[in-house]
Amino acid sequence: AENAQLCLTNDAMREELTRNALEWIRKNPAAGIISIAQNDCGGACQCPACKAVEDEEGSPSGPLIRFVNAVAEDIEKEYPEIWVETLAYQYTRKAPKLVKPRHNVIVRLCTIECSFVQPLETGPQNEPFRKDIEAWSAIAPHLYIWDYVTNFSRYLLPHPNQGVLAPNIRFFVKNHAMGLFE
Repeated sequence: AENAQLCLTNDAMREELTRNALEWIRKNPAAGIISIAQNDCGGACQCPACKAVEDEEGSPSGPLIRFVNAVAEDIEKEYPEIWVETLAYQYTRKAPKLVKPRHNVIVRLCTIECSFVQPLETGPQNEPFRKDIEAWSAIAPHLYIWDYVTNFSRYLLPHPNQGVLAPNIRFFVKNHAMGLFE
């Protein structure tokens, strides 16, 4: 199906995905990081098992982090130096209540829904993101940020973020971000 997500509680699918990920790593182990993340569209799996985990965790990020942790654990057996990166993006931006990312998992928190005119730390429209970064900062041993710095609707128009770039970077550092993609 187009514009769909994987079922993150399907063990056979996870085993196949892990086999494929290990094949990619074997071809280029020097890459150091492999991304195991949701597709770039909405719609978390709504099967009863995924929905139960989502309800237990209070967020669709719960099934995602549990899934990524399992893949990262399997990858670590053969490649302990490889990092497994995933996104906290759109519907998975809110941190889970119970599960924590493993020591070899990087969570890349995305700012796509934020106001880029207001500083993330103080802008009223950015309060939901502030809550999200604080929650991820408390549980993710390796937090990266994907900060959007262009207008995807109108690439040639100016993007009004010049005044917030420096305060936002300081805010990311304050919240223990170890990596930044602008």
